[in-house]
Amino acid sequence: MKQRNRIAFFNILSTVVLKGSAFFTGMLFARLLGGSGYGSLKLYNISVSIVTILFSLQTQTTLANARVEYPEEAQKGYQSSAMTLSVLFFGMCTGIVLLFLRPVSSLLNLTPVLIFLLLFQAFGNFCVEFLNKKNVYEFRAGWNMILSLVMTLVPLALAVVLILQMPYETRYVGRVIANSLSYGVVGTAVCIGILLRGKTFYCREYWKFCLVLALPAVFHNLSDLILNQMDSLMLNALMNTAAVGYYGNAWGFANFLFILFQALNNIWCAYFFEDMKTGGRESLLEKSRNFLEVFTILACGFMLLAPEVYHVYAPKEFWVATMVIPLFTAAYYVNFLCTFPVNFEYYHKRPKAVAVITVSSSLMNLVLNFVFIKTIGMAGAAVATLASHGLQLVLHHVYSRRLGDYPFPVKLWGGYALGFCAVLAVVLLLPDAWFIRWPLGAVLGIFMLLRISRRKVLI
Repeated sequence: MKQRNRIAFFNILSTVVLKGSAFFTGMLFARLLGGSGYGSLKLYNISVSIVTILFSLQTQTTLANARVEYPEEAQKGYQSSAMTLSVLFFGMCTGIVLLFLRPVSSLLNLTPVLIFLLLFQAFGNFCVEFLNKKNVYEFRAGWNMILSLVMTLVPLALAVVLILQMPYETRYVGRVIANSLSYGVVGTAVCIGILLRGKTFYCREYWKFCLVLALPAVFHNLSDLILNQMDSLMLNALMNTAAVGYYGNAWGFANFLFILFQALNNIWCAYFFEDMKTGGRESLLEKSRNFLEVFTILACGFMLLAPEVYHVYAPKEFWVATMVIPLFTAAYYVNFLCTFPVNFEYYHKRPKAVAVITVSSSLMNLVLNFVFIKTIGMAGAAVATLASHGLQLVLHHVYSRRLGDYPFPVKLWGGYALGFCAVLAVVLLLPDAWFIRWPLGAVLGIFMLLRISRRKVLI
C-alpha cells in the first residue's frame, strides 16, 4: 500500500507540475500580456499542439501496449525503435515545411522565425511526453518529478526575463521563445538518450506494431485537440483575439481539473493494463470505483469554489468569462467518463474505432460552434464542446459493449454522474450564493479525505 501511494503521489504531482504550468502561470501572464496578447499566445500554442501530434506519429501512445506485448528485456529496444520512427517522420515533415516556408507562414499568420521556434518546440514537446509516458508505465515517479520541475521552472524564469524586455504589443513572443528553447533543448537530449540506451533504430516487427496503434492515435488525438480547441479558433474567426484571450484564460483555469484527471488517469491506466493482463477483474473494479469517487468529488469541489477563486486568479478584464467555467468543468467530467471505454478499446487494439468516434465528435463540435457562438458568444462555444463530449461518451460506451466482457456498465458510474449533475445545477442556479457553495465544497472535501483514510489508498 505504501509503495502504491508513493507512486501515485509522485505521478500526480509530476503531471500537475509538468502539464499544469499553464494554470500556475495563467495568473501572471494574463497580467503581463493582456487580453489580446494572451489570445495570440493561445492561438500559437494550438499550432504547436497540432504540429506535435501530426509530425511525431504519436508513438508514445503505444508504450503501454508494448509493455503488454513484449518482455521487459525488449522494452528499451522497442522504445528506441519507436523514437527513431518519430524522428524520421518529424524530420521529413519539417523539410516540407521549410521548403514551403512562405505559404506556411502566411497560412498560420506567423513570421518565419516563429515557424522555426514552433517546430523546435513541437519536437521537444513530443520527446518530453515520450519520456513522461515511459516513466509512468515503468513506475519511475521520482524521475518524472525532476523532469516536471525542470520543464516548469526553466521556461517560466526565461519567459519573465524576455517579456519584460519587449514592447507590450509583442510580449507574447517572449513566452514563445522561452518555451521553444526549453522544450527543444531538453527534448533533443531526451531523444538522444533513448536512442543510445535502446540502440535499436529499425526493427520491422516493432515498426509494424507501433504504426498499427499509433496512426489511429494521431487521428484520435488531433480530433480530440480540435474538439477542445475549435472553440478558440472559431471565437477568433467570429469575434476577436481578445475574446480568445478571455475564453482561453478561463479555459486554462478550468484546465487544472483536466490536469488532475490526466494525473489520476496515468495511475489508473497503468493498473488497468496490468489487471487486464493478469485477469484481476475484482482489483480493477475496486480501483475504478476509487477513481470515480475521487474525481467526481474533485470536479464538484472545483466547480463550487471556482467563481470566487477565478476572480482572484484573473484580472477584472477577464471576469467576463467566469460564466463558462462550470460548462468547462462539465465537459472535462464527461471526458473523464470516456476514459473507461476508451482504454478498454485500446487494450483490445481498436484504435481505429477510437479515432472514428473522436473525428465524428469533432465534426459535430465544428457545426455547433458555428451556430452557438453566433447566438450566445463565449457560452455557446463551451456548450458546443460539452455536447460534443456527450456524443463521444455515448458512442464509446455503445461500441465497447459490443466487444464483449465490458467491465464498466452504466450502473458502475451512473450514480456518480447524477451526483455531479446535481452539483452543476446548484452552481448554475446559484452563481452568486458563495455562502452555500463553499460550505458544500468543504463537506465534500472532508468526506473524500475520510474515505481515502479508511481505504488507505488514493486509487
